[in-house]
Amino acid sequence: MPKTGKRQIMGRGKGYLNAAGPQYRFIVFLILLLFAYTFLLRVFQKLAEIVQFPIFLPIALVTLLIFIGIVGILYSHTFAGPMARLRKVLEQLAEGDTNISLRLRDSDDPTLKELAKAITGLAEHSRGCHGLVREASQELSRELAELREAMHRSAESAELRKHLDAVLKKQGLLDKAVKSLGKT
Repeated sequence: MPKTGKRQIMGRGKGYLNAAGPQYRFIVFLILLLFAYTFLLRVFQKLAEIVQFPIFLPIALVTLLIFIGIVGILYSHTFAGPMARLRKVLEQLAEGDTNISLRLRDSDDPTLKELAKAITGLAEHSRGCHGLVREASQELSRELAELREAMHRSAESAELRKHLDAVLKKQGLLDKAVKSLGKT
C-alpha cells in the first residue's frame, strides 16, 4: 500500500487512534470531567451571585484542582498500578524467572488485562521450553556418559554405534527444544 503522506485519524497501528478502546475511554473521561467542572463552576457562580462573594475565582480554581486531583487519582488507578505490576513481571522474565503470577483487578483497564494475559502466555511458553531444553540436555548428558563408558570398556562397534545413534537422537531433540524457544 503506497504512502500518501496524510496521517490517518483511525486505524490499527496507524494514525492517532491506534489503541482506540483505551483512547476513547480517556476521551470520554475528559469530556465527563469537563462537564462536571462546568457544573461546579455554574454552582459557584450562582452561589457567588447569591452571597455576593468577592473571592469567587480563587475558590473556583482551588475546587478545580481538588476535583481534578481526586478524579485523576481515581481514574489513573486503573492503569498506573497494573503498569507497575506488568513492569515488575517483565523484569522477572528478563532475569529468567518464568514462575510468575500476574493477576489484575476487575476494575483495571481491559487493554492492560489483555497485555497481562499475553505476558502470562509468554511465561508459560518459556517455562515449557526451558523444561524441554533441561530434559533434553540431561538425557544427552546421560547418553554421552554411557557412550564414554562403552568406549572405555572397548565395546564392539555395534554397541558404540547404538550409543552414538542414541546421542544423535537426543541432540536432535535438544535442537528441536532450542528452536521452540524462538528464532535466534
